Amino acid sequence: MVSLSETERARIEATIAEIEQRTAAELVVAAIGKSDTYTEVKLSYALAAALGAGAMAHWGWPQVSVAWLLWLQLAAALGTLALTSVPVVLRRVVPKAVLQQAVERRAALAFFEHALFATRDRTGVLILLSELERRVVIMGDAGIHAKIHADGWRHHVDHIVEAIHAGRAGQGVCDTLRAIGETLSAEFPPRPDDVNELPNTVRQER
Repeated sequence: MVSLSETERARIEATIAEIEQRTAAELVVAAIGKSDTYTEVKLSYALAAALGAGAMAHWGWPQVSVAWLLWLQLAAALGTLALTSVPVVLRRVVPKAVLQQAVERRAALAFFEHALFATRDRTGVLILLSELERRVVIMGDAGIHAKIHADGWRHHVDHIVEAIHAGRAGQGVCDTLRAIGETLSAEFPPRPDDVNELPNTVRQER
């Protein structure tokens, strides 16, 4: 998954706690290994490889037996499945739009899994980092979205992605949390009776 050491997780959690003292918003950071298995994509490449191998073998050796062709096709399919299961390969063969859609779907699911929709003023904010796709999604609940539309997160997303590529994922997340916190503290100041509605723990999963 996105490489966040215990020290980095502790820093992120401390940063969230610090920011939430100044705003009614609730911040959640989740780091996952992948947003989808992309099974259909891998099977499509495996089928194409099997058909291609069979066609080439039949064209090159017309006298080859059907049984041999079937074994060849099976080997081509299994080899392609193994190859496309390697993260760096899979990331290159899946269309970019499909990768982005998968991460956005996973972020929407995480939003519900971690109950960001359940805050009193609908002010939950999710930062999702997905390692396989090398993508980041920042998503705000209805109260946040009314003030900060999706385009307003673009700069923050780019900053985290650059930090991940530079091996500074934890620092990039903390920097972004503080930058977002400035906006949130101005737009959503804390109420006198504010409580911490969601845990500050960094969620990590494969």
